[in-house]
Amino acid sequence: MPKITKDMILEGYNHRVEVSAAEYGEGFVFVVSPPSAAEVSEAKALRMKLSEVKGEIDPSQIDLGKALVAEETARRLLIAKALSRGMGEEWTVEDVEKIKPAVLKSLWEAVDTLSGFSGEAEEETKNFQRAQRGKS
Repeated sequence: MPKITKDMILEGYNHRVEVSAAEYGEGFVFVVSPPSAAEVSEAKALRMKLSEVKGEIDPSQIDLGKALVAEETARRLLIAKALSRGMGEEWTVEDVEKIKPAVLKSLWEAVDTLSGFSGEAEEETKNFQRAQRGKS
């Protein structure tokens, strides 16, 4: 069985993806790099904090507005982290908020593909729904 090497891990960590930003002019691109595991964990913690979800979750008690704001804030944090590493300059959430919406959507799709953030959230939701059905 082949072993994973440090070079393999670092190659994945240093992977760069160009995201077209035609809204800023022909040929313009943003460069993103996969967020680290720590950055993904930071985004998850931020999402939970802002949505004010604590302990046992009762779906009827979730404030949908807060949950949506929390999700969007966590996404923008991950985009800022991915741009900072990919572009080689510091990006903040406030900087990301100034990006044109169509480009921001494309950036999120690239970052989400690299990090799996939305997929994990969907899986957590499915597991929660299964657990709730089991309690009935």
